[in-house]
Amino acid sequence: MSETESSGQLPERIPIPGELHSFYHDRPFVSCTRCGESLADFPDGYRISKNFKKGEVIIEYALCMPCLTGMLKEASEESKRNLAEFQEKHFRHISGFDECALCVRTREEARYEEFGLVGVCQGDEMVDSALICHDCMEAMNGVLSEETKRTWDRFRQENFPGVPSDFEPFPPRPAPKAVG
Repeated sequence: MSETESSGQLPERIPIPGELHSFYHDRPFVSCTRCGESLADFPDGYRISKNFKKGEVIIEYALCMPCLTGMLKEASEESKRNLAEFQEKHFRHISGFDECALCVRTREEARYEEFGLVGVCQGDEMVDSALICHDCMEAMNGVLSEETKRTWDRFRQENFPGVPSDFEPFPPRPAPKAVG
């Protein structure tokens, strides 16, 4: 653990690494995936999320803080409570892309070579970062209510319409059981 991490301070700001640039546009993200506004216009910053599987980008998006906050507000109270408990129990207070922020797996140990990278950014600088392994993404998805899962499904459908219907970029969940 670095001195910065052990002191509770945020990591030093660095230029946004190329790994968090848009793979599909071959440049840094410039606009919010949800509202379309310029990310440079948000003094509170924005969050970049990218999911990888076997070295390939599965999904990527950038959300300005107002849109991210709005999406979090759309989550059910049950999900908010469950996620807070999950993070309180598992969050390791580390930054970077070398090991999972929620368990002891390194990037190389991530099952199926599948993991997510998150960068909290302001302007052209990264303020904080985290790697979340596939198993921890699945565990977090497991504590979400069906209502919240539908909210994220709607986000995916509205913002990634070209994704084939059988493709699931977020951690998988079982198909609904037929009633009858």
